Amino acid sequence: MKSIGLLMMLLLAQTMVFGQKTIRMTIKEECVPCRRMMPMTCFQVQKDGSKTWELFYEKIKGFDYVPGNRYVIDVIETERPEPVPQDLSRYLYKLDKVISVTPMVSGSEGTIYKVIRMNGAQVVNADVAFSFDSTFQKISGKSGCNSFMASIKMNKKQSKICVKAGAATKMACPDVQSNIEDEFLKSISNKKFKISHEGNLMIWKAKKKEVLVLEAGSKPTPQDPQATNGGGRPEKTPWNYFNQQTLKLIQMDGVSLKNSNAALKMDMSNNSFTGSNGCNRISGTLATTRNTVAFMDVISTKMACVDELVASNEKRFMEILGSKGLTVDFAEQVFNIYDSSGKLVLMFAADATK
Repeated sequence: MKSIGLLMMLLLAQTMVFGQKTIRMTIKEECVPCRRMMPMTCFQVQKDGSKTWELFYEKIKGFDYVPGNRYVIDVIETERPEPVPQDLSRYLYKLDKVISVTPMVSGSEGTIYKVIRMNGAQVVNADVAFSFDSTFQKISGKSGCNSFMASIKMNKKQSKICVKAGAATKMACPDVQSNIEDEFLKSISNKKFKISHEGNLMIWKAKKKEVLVLEAGSKPTPQDPQATNGGGRPEKTPWNYFNQQTLKLIQMDGVSLKNSNAALKMDMSNNSFTGSNGCNRISGTLATTRNTVAFMDVISTKMACVDELVASNEKRFMEILGSKGLTVDFAEQVFNIYDSSGKLVLMFAADATK
């Protein structure tokens, strides 16, 4: 009994030291517009068996979210290293494991359903995919070569759907695409279907016969800085919000910097950046996603820095730019960069004088 009690105490102490706990989350099939200090998009989640959906403002490292799927995942919550930037959570989140992925009918503009099998045959060499409108009264997309649209009626449980005759453009298509297109439009027009799920696939059946097998995915979106959110409006990301602004380095490794000449200016039209590391001029290219960045092909002038502190800061700044696994976020006029462990390593502020 003593050994069991000791083990429990050790486990509890370990949890307290590392400030970690595991949370089970259900993540809804579509994000929604939300706001912290700036407009953004948020997950809708249920935590640890709760039946109430709540907004989740944080990113989950290692989690690849595809709208149109409902996820059940285990997430490790860890206390964020000090100092915690204003308007950010005290915690960092990292995916532990995916418990289940269930495709759902989503009216998000960011969700598209690709037809991967039709009437028992794989769909190849043709783009057959569609989206639902937010009111679930219409589907539209590509029928193989042409664009199409059709009115629908769906029950409240989203387990049955009736597709009415649709309209399509009349562009001439190669024979293979044309045949697939004809079969697709004929298969769905004026038909009623039952909707079921198998793994990460959605199945449409008519008279107990499989007609369509669908896989949810994300709609292709324009490259930053014109990325859009689920509502179809321009989404404020670091890349469009700070595009072409001069960002002055105000903090590095948690230490405030005064009178530093280090700065960056990003040009998202060609994924490049210019600036200063405090002593020398620098430039290079950028590879970005919504919340990650990689600085590549970085070049620098070779002027010697007389001040030892400036030289030391310059070296550390260049080390950080060359690191892998950098993530970003922003609040008001501040742009933050974190290392692969989640530690805040660089903090920039938009220079209103530039």
